[in-house]
Amino acid sequence: MTFQTFTGKQYLKIDIANNFGLDKEDWDVRIQWFDDNEHQLDALLKQAEEPALYYAGVQAWKKVQEGKPSGYPISLDATSSGIQLLAALTGDRKAARLCNVVDTGHREDAYTGLYQSMMNRIGEGAKINRKDTKAAIMTSFYSSTAVPKRVFGEGALLDIFYETMESEAPGPWEVTKTMLAIWDNEALVNEWVMPDNFHVKVKVMGQETDYVNFLNKPYEVNYSVNKPIEGGRSLGANMIHSLDGMIVREITRRCDHNPDHVAKIKRWLEDCRGGTSRSRPEDKIIMQLAELHKESGFMSARVLEYVDAANMGHLDRKALTSLVQNLPAKRFEVLSVHDCFRVLPNYGNDIRRQYNILLAEVAKSELLSFLVSQIVKRRITVSKLDPNLHVDILAANYSLS
Repeated sequence: MTFQTFTGKQYLKIDIANNFGLDKEDWDVRIQWFDDNEHQLDALLKQAEEPALYYAGVQAWKKVQEGKPSGYPISLDATSSGIQLLAALTGDRKAARLCNVVDTGHREDAYTGLYQSMMNRIGEGAKINRKDTKAAIMTSFYSSTAVPKRVFGEGALLDIFYETMESEAPGPWEVTKTMLAIWDNEALVNEWVMPDNFHVKVKVMGQETDYVNFLNKPYEVNYSVNKPIEGGRSLGANMIHSLDGMIVREITRRCDHNPDHVAKIKRWLEDCRGGTSRSRPEDKIIMQLAELHKESGFMSARVLEYVDAANMGHLDRKALTSLVQNLPAKRFEVLSVHDCFRVLPNYGNDIRRQYNILLAEVAKSELLSFLVSQIVKRRITVSKLDPNLHVDILAANYSLS
């Protein structure tokens, strides 16, 4: 597969089509819809799924047609980012195809794909709908059992649901089960460090019940306290959310880099500069980040803020070279809401490339082993289903679409 690129005008067309409700279609379908309906964009406002954003996009298009700058940022959203990250962590090619981490030639929808797989197992007489199934899928990857039970009951349908999840997304499903299995019933806090030295610390909160009297009537009061609980289910969700947050930080660092400093780093690399200064505050940060890269296999772009000729020798030269070579040619700002990234239309290709690069870096790294080892407080090595998955991620067309 080849990575498709578009002009700024085409990205604006895609954005308008997305907000009308065509975000699950292939790129060419969205652009064709716009071209077919350009003459009646205003008249279609009431039919748009996101009318406010659709209206804003149409107004931006009018400015572009007049040769004026619009200042309007398009939106590109990850397709099922939780499953994407789990697929990349585990090297699961089957799950990666479900959620556009690797290309199938079309824009896939993970929830529809899993729903259809389940329907194929049950048969046409099944009484389940996509909306309920999506809720069950989404929450089950975060270790929920309550929602799947509410949707499917506790009989054969529930068994088929779990069989489908294990068959169609074996890597993500194994991580989900593992996170439940490694829960520490005596822990007061779960904590780990991300490759950019962001410290995650999540208190374990249990429920307490007390009774108070008000106007001579007893009332039950429930509240949370920091105490150990048995069979906690939050570990998997918190781990993925911490990785989700790191992706946002890394996207921002890579896209909004300092071009003058990056140019210096490239010159230092070419000149084979590599000091190992240890005394300055920036040296200590670089040494921390270098150690985290060594342990996780993921080099954070945070190094760009602190590296210089005097401390560059602490960093892996090959990884640093790859990092600076893969940065966007031109610096630009990114607005983010969770896994939705907004950029000016001319930077649509760049933001999609950076997202693919980050997914590929996750797939190539030992991040899952690194995080699980910290949680269980002993060294754990987790092998990947497909260690070469990262190669194909770079050409993915719909991971951020």
